Parts: sequence; structure tokens; C-alpha cells
Amino acid sequence: MYAEPRATFAPIPRAEIGQFQDRVAAGAGKVVIDIGTGLGEWACRMSRLGLVVTGYDYSAVAIEKARRLHHNHGPLTFEVHDFDADAIPGRLHLESVDVVSCRHVLQFLEVPRFIADARRWLRKDGVLHITTAVTEKLRDGRQIGLPEEQIRELARGWRECDRYDVDPDGETTAVVLRGPYT
Repeated sequence: MYAEPRATFAPIPRAEIGQFQDRVAAGAGKVVIDIGTGLGEWACRMSRLGLVVTGYDYSAVAIEKARRLHHNHGPLTFEVHDFDADAIPGRLHLESVDVVSCRHVLQFLEVPRFIADARRWLRKDGVLHITTAVTEKLRDGRQIGLPEEQIRELARGWRECDRYDVDPDGETTAVVLRGPYT
């Protein structure tokens, strides 16, 4: 998909980054990893908030394009990594990250394993921020995203869970899981 010359990213609404900043309390200098970064637009938007962001994607083509597109945007790096198949990157160790962002990609990961890993990487008051389509609410019948039951299940075992709709129809939702320790 990323090898196509016309591969681009969908624009991210200004309101979405504002909601992220407010709900996550995203302050300058916090360390963030963006899982499934693709062409890096979401990672770039987070770095513009002063966050120190590393975007990961399994596609070497996507990462190369992300590096070219966003080479001059603040504290931002991109790395090739497959979180289902590869060993955990060395820079991700116990309590090393303030925010793990997973935007429209959780459905492609081995969810229980990924959540367990994210819990280990997050600092005690860290945040796992998940954005996903809600399968049952998609008007066009696409089977992407996560079903409502699985989205509700994400909150299990976290100290706090905050959920909000990203769009007016609720087709896309965000879940903010705080404090991986209950």
C-alpha cells in the first residue's frame, strides 16, 4: 500500500489532536511511542505539541516515506518494527514511556500481548491512548476497527478509563487508559 506513489495520509482534524492533548495531559518533553505510525502524520502532530515521539511501523516503505515527509519536525524519529513478530525494541523497557499511542491499528495486533507489553513500558501514571473505529457504528458496513464489546474490555485492569467520540457520529472512538497499575 505504501509503495504506491500517491500514498498519502488522511488529514487529522484539529479537534482530534486537541482532544488528545486535553485527555492525555500531553506536556512538553513527555516520551511517546506511536504504534503503526504509517506515514507519520499523527506522530508529527504529537511532536508539534513538544512531545518526544518515536513512530513505529512494520512497513519499511512507510517508515522511509515518514522520514522524508517529517524530517524537520521537532523531536521525532521513525523506526521499522513489527510488534507481533519482532523482539521488543531495546529502547522500550520497564517504565520508559509516558504515552503509548495506537491510532487505527489495534485491530491488526495481537491485542492481549500488545496490552501486556504496553503496561510494562508505561510509567506509573502513563497513558495508553487507543483510537479505533467502532465496527457496529460504521454506516458503510466496513468490518474495520473493533467491536463495542472488545472496546469496553480494554478498560479491565487499568486505574482509570476515559472514552470519548472522535467524530460526531461515534463511528470513531478514543479510549484513554491511565495508570497501568490498579
